[in-house]
Amino acid sequence: MAYQPNQPGNSRAASAWASRPPPAAPPAREPKPSEQIPPLTNLAPSIFVPFREDITAKQSEIPRDRIERLRRILESIDFQTKGVKENLLFLFEREKTRIILEAQEREQEWFPTGVKAGVHPDEADRIIAYMEAPAQPGTDYNIRNMAELDRNRMIPSDLSVRDRAVEELMTLAEGAVQQLEGYEANMREIKKLYLERLDRELTMINEVGMRPEERNRDVPAAPM
Repeated sequence: MAYQPNQPGNSRAASAWASRPPPAAPPAREPKPSEQIPPLTNLAPSIFVPFREDITAKQSEIPRDRIERLRRILESIDFQTKGVKENLLFLFEREKTRIILEAQEREQEWFPTGVKAGVHPDEADRIIAYMEAPAQPGTDYNIRNMAELDRNRMIPSDLSVRDRAVEELMTLAEGAVQQLEGYEANMREIKKLYLERLDRELTMINEVGMRPEERNRDVPAAPM
């Protein structure tokens, strides 16, 4: 029988259908631990270091002369350098944690539980502790000719979960070293520029009141 829209029964059915509540949305999936850590895609946030002092304080704190101003700039450079390095290390450490958590989650999903690891956890912890230990000053670790990882090389898709995690961690470590060394080199050049300016200012002060022939001598700079 053809559908008749003007029939009373059809109108009631259509009205009842229209008044039905929409289907309930599926329950939200609880995010995995690795999904709660945003992937590291940008290092720009690391440059933001909180102020040490209130910049709205009274104007009496303004530098009295160019020498004091240069000294404050040098202090700020040291403070900013230390803060940015700490921020970078935090970002790299967080990304390392995310990679490890993601690998652990994949193993639990893809492989049966109870599979014995190749290395005992205690031994693995000792290995990692040795790797994280600070370098001893003056010790030759013979790392001058270490091959650099090609960061543009795509990680093969057929790697195991652990091999992929190792590749990602090695790439992260290599990138972290390059970023930290590059930032330190850049800040050293900036600091060198202001140290030279300060040295010129101190030399000019030392030469005040000297005869022309005395100004050509090597005069020690005033103590900083």
